[in-house]
Amino acid sequence: MHQIITAPITHRRLIWAMAKREIAAKYKGSVLGVFWTFLNPLFMLAIYTFVFKYIFKARWSVPEGSAEVDFATLLFAGLLLHGWLAEVFARSVSLITGNVNLVTKIQFPLEILPWINLVSSGIQLLIGIGVLFIFMLFNQIPLQPQLLLVPILLLPLAIFLLGASWLIAALGVFIRDIEQFMMSFITVLLFTSTIFFSLENAPALIQPILQFNPLTVPVEAFRNAAIFGTFDNWGIWGIYFASSVLFMLLGFAVFKRLKPVFSDIL
Repeated sequence: MHQIITAPITHRRLIWAMAKREIAAKYKGSVLGVFWTFLNPLFMLAIYTFVFKYIFKARWSVPEGSAEVDFATLLFAGLLLHGWLAEVFARSVSLITGNVNLVTKIQFPLEILPWINLVSSGIQLLIGIGVLFIFMLFNQIPLQPQLLLVPILLLPLAIFLLGASWLIAALGVFIRDIEQFMMSFITVLLFTSTIFFSLENAPALIQPILQFNPLTVPVEAFRNAAIFGTFDNWGIWGIYFASSVLFMLLGFAVFKRLKPVFSDIL
């Protein structure tokens, strides 16, 4: 636990520098460069609005007293969090196998690679959230005071993703098939969460099952607080937070246990 807390503080400059380098490398050679981090979510939101508002004319049952919100806005809010998870999961598979040169450097702290992964993908999430809020203002959807709670509400998801990144990165060294599995698993998480519907609208029988999906609680919390301003389910949030911390500790323990043999396998 001590290393989990001290590592990002001790190596904060290195983490930030490598996170920025990863984002720049992702768009290297493109005409607009890192500006695509803003354009991509903007294009997604425009497409969702066109399809769900003007073609499907989809509606979402909103809490009593809340303003009417387009289905596309609510869908986009959920997909932002799924995109964050998908980015972290997909990149974690090759986090060690794709950085063999760092594995062979005795002085390099491999434990910070998941931190770099989380920060670089988190920056893109923040840009997407910014696009969402601008779109809400453009459509005269009032910004709620509960927006201030968003960093707190998303903290358990960040902790969970950090633990998942350590775990997936370590297992990816030994199980190369995990890359193929991960693509399917990410899709399963998309359709078994509440991104396309609210938890209240799901059959009561499967609501407890849906809450085992690591996206359900943060998606519901983010959507309700940022868009409807109605979040008050701190009990479920507290359970999810505690579970995320335990999962993070498990992921870090597995990573530390397997780390000494990384160089032998690679």
